[in-house]
Amino acid sequence: MSNGVSGVNFGDIVATIITLGFIVVPIILLVLFNRANRKNVQRAEERVNAEKQQTSHLQKQVDELNERVRIIERMLKETDE
Repeated sequence: MSNGVSGVNFGDIVATIITLGFIVVPIILLVLFNRANRKNVQRAEERVNAEKQQTSHLQKQVDELNERVRIIERMLKETDE
């Protein structure tokens, strides 16, 4: 006959769950941190590429303006002579 005692000790189950929690929670946090870090690195690379393209475009515009200034200076020199 059974006296109402099961073969499972609930204290052991709770202790096991808590112990596994102490192991699993840091692993989950590391995985989440790693994902966030990868996304931040990718966004930073995209920003750098966009800034490089913008800098290149601005440099082309500056070069064009410099060429226009040279042409205007030549024209002014010719009219002074």
